[in-house]
Amino acid sequence: MSGIPGKASFGGPAIFLLAMITALDAMAIDMYLPAFPSVAQEFAGSAGKVQQTLSVFLIGLALGQGIYGPLLDRFGRRRPLLVGLLLFVAGSVLAATAASLEWLMVARLLQALGAAAGLVAPRAIVADVYSVSESSRVFSVLMQVMMIAPILAPVIGSFLLGHGGWRMIFWTLAAIGALGALWSWRTIAETQTTETRTPLSVSTVARAYWRQCLNRPFFAYTLAGGFILGSLFTYINASPFVLIQHFGLTPVQFSYFFASNAVGLVLGGQLSIWLLKRLSERRILLLGIAVHILVSAVLVLVISVGTADLWLYAALLAASIWSLGLTFGNLTALTMAQAGDQAGVASALMGMTQYLVSACVGLLLSLFAPGLLPLPMTLVVCGALASVCCWLAVPPNASRAPLAS
Repeated sequence: MSGIPGKASFGGPAIFLLAMITALDAMAIDMYLPAFPSVAQEFAGSAGKVQQTLSVFLIGLALGQGIYGPLLDRFGRRRPLLVGLLLFVAGSVLAATAASLEWLMVARLLQALGAAAGLVAPRAIVADVYSVSESSRVFSVLMQVMMIAPILAPVIGSFLLGHGGWRMIFWTLAAIGALGALWSWRTIAETQTTETRTPLSVSTVARAYWRQCLNRPFFAYTLAGGFILGSLFTYINASPFVLIQHFGLTPVQFSYFFASNAVGLVLGGQLSIWLLKRLSERRILLLGIAVHILVSAVLVLVISVGTADLWLYAALLAASIWSLGLTFGNLTALTMAQAGDQAGVASALMGMTQYLVSACVGLLLSLFAPGLLPLPMTLVVCGALASVCCWLAVPPNASRAPLAS
C-alpha cells in the first residue's frame, strides 16, 4: 500500500486525494446551489426553508468534526476517515431519494457527518508531517487543488439539474464519495505513531477539549476562522437568490459567476504563497481581512445610494470574496500551530467551532427577507469580528517576535 507517511511522498496524487477529500463538503454545497429554486418549487418551501438545508449541513459538519477529533487521536487518521467517507455516501443516497424537505434535511445532516471526516483528518495529517512555516504553504497549496471543486461544481450541478433534475446531483455526490473511499483505502497510510495516541474516555476527551478552549491564541484564531467561514457561507447561501431572483441570472449564468469567484480564490491563494517569501503568515492574513472589510463596506455604500446594478454589485462582491484567498491557508496554519501534540482534537475543535459560527451566521441571515443589503452587511460584520479575534490571538503586550510564530 502506498501512502503519505513523510514529506517525500506528500505530493502529486497524495495531495490531490487529500484535497478531494477535503473538498467533499464544498462539492456537496456548491453542486446543490443552482438547485435551490427547484427544490423550493418541488416541496413548496420558502427560500428561507431551503436555505436551512444548507444551515443543517453546516451544523452537521460542526458536530461531526467534534466526534472525529478524539477518534483521530485514539485510532489514528486512517480508519475514522474511511468510516466518514462511507457515511457521506449513505447520506447522499438518502438525499437523492428524499420524499420531503424534512427528509432532505435529515439526509443532509448524515451527509455532513460523513464529510466532516474529510475536513478533520487531512488537517491532522498535515500537522503530523509539517512544521508551521511549511504547513502554511501546504495548506495554501491544498486549497488551490481543493478549489477545483467550487470552480467545477456549480457548472456540473447546473448540467445535472438541466438533464436529470436536482436528485441527480446527489447521486453524483454518492459516486464521488464512493470513489474517494476506495482511493483512500488503497492510498492513505497512517501518519500518527502509536506512541502519541491518547485513551478514549469521557474525562480524557473533555480535558483535551477544555485544554484547547483555554488556549487563548488557538481559540482566538479559531473564532477568527469561524467568522471568515461565515463570510464565505453567507455569500454561498444568499448569492443564488440575489443573483438569480433579483438580478434575473439563469442557473447556468450563476454557475459561471460562482466558478469565476472560485478562480479568484485560487488566485488569492497563489498570491498568498508568493507573499509568504516576504511577509509573515499573520500579516498576510490581516491584509486579506482588511481588503474584505473595505470592499464589502463599499458595496454597502453603493447599495445605500441606489447605484448597485448587476455588474457593479457582482464586481464588488467578487473582489470581497477573492480577498479571502489570502486568509484560508495562513489562518489554518496559525491555528494548528498553537495546538501542541493533540492535532486531532485541535483540528476537530477548530472545525466544529468555525462551522457552528458560520451556521449561526447563516441561520440569522435566513431570518431576513432576501435583498441586496443583508449579504454585504453580513460580510462587513464577519470581517470586523475576525479582525478583532486575530488581535486577541496576539495581545498588545506580546513579544514582537515574528508574527508567524
